[in-house]
Amino acid sequence: MKRMNSKLAGRLLAFFAISLVVGCSGRAATEDAEVDLGAAASRPAPPPSGVAAATAGRPADLTDAMVQEGARIYSGVGICAACHGADAKGAIGPDLTDSEWLIGDGEFEQLVTQILEGVSAADATNEIGAIMPPKGGAAITDAQVRSVAAYVWTLSH
Repeated sequence: MKRMNSKLAGRLLAFFAISLVVGCSGRAATEDAEVDLGAAASRPAPPPSGVAAATAGRPADLTDAMVQEGARIYSGVGICAACHGADAKGAIGPDLTDSEWLIGDGEFEQLVTQILEGVSAADATNEIGAIMPPKGGAAITDAQVRSVAAYVWTLSH
């Protein structure tokens, strides 16, 4: 009985965490759209992306501008930091800075697909069974997803 209760508690925790993230995503998108440059300067800097170091071997359609935009989206409207941490080293979601990928191979197009489609409960690999909704539950465009994927790609390559 004890074991069943801890599983239930873990799933409830995951449910509430995801509900919080998804519930805040629309508001975050609106608030970020209204942020002026002075307020944006006070936001914590996103983790370093290794843009300069990761130029060899990167996909041809992955540009520095995409990576920079992806870093801003990751820390802001994309609400990625809510689960993956401000430093991208993991929280509810996995570490994005190492070379270990829990789902897929970490290549750019695969990252785009995973962000667009999310991670289902059947595919979740964390202890509490937390999922990632499509687009992380954020109100971002497909082009913004590609930018976030570009940024995430640079974190581990």
